[in-house]
Amino acid sequence: MTAASRIDPSAERRARRNLGARRALCQAAVELFTANGYAATPAGAIANAADYAERTFFRHFTRKEDVIFYDLPERLEALRTDFATAEGESAWAIVRTTLVANAGRWEAEDRELSLGRVRLFHSEPALQARYLEICQDWEDAVAEIMAAELGPGPGADFRCRLIAAAAVGAFRTAFRAWLAAPETHIADHLAEGFDYIETGLLPV
Repeated sequence: MTAASRIDPSAERRARRNLGARRALCQAAVELFTANGYAATPAGAIANAADYAERTFFRHFTRKEDVIFYDLPERLEALRTDFATAEGESAWAIVRTTLVANAGRWEAEDRELSLGRVRLFHSEPALQARYLEICQDWEDAVAEIMAAELGPGPGADFRCRLIAAAAVGAFRTAFRAWLAAPETHIADHLAEGFDYIETGLLPV
């Protein structure tokens, strides 16, 4: 029996419904935060605008600011899964491929919603603070992936964390470049940033 055949169809449907609910809440939050400001928008107003009860909002999100980052936990888990299931690729190749694909999704799935999200977490202080916390989670994950390949040794932890910080920093810079020129593409900016990283930080 393959891994795919062991997937519970009902669990898949439930996951899709939950993701759809979180996305709808995010869409409502982006519209309300943009129109009225983050502080002036309670979670109940977001839930009502998305046609959900406030308790549903807090079933999906522990904190109000998490609604803007509704899909990032699944994306981070996908990075870990890609590394765990890959064969024959270097850790960095997996990180690069997964993050560039991730960057592409920001535009492919709903470009205007994504731009609205990015504008908000670069302008609203509470969202900026949560964004930096999430960036740290991603840095930790990338550092763990690199360490699993490079192993222990003099300076290994420092190097893994430096690579992780550079990778996440490249993504943050790609977001800013996209905001400055929305006609460009996040994935292109990120790939360019990774090219720079590869010239100076990776093992040779």
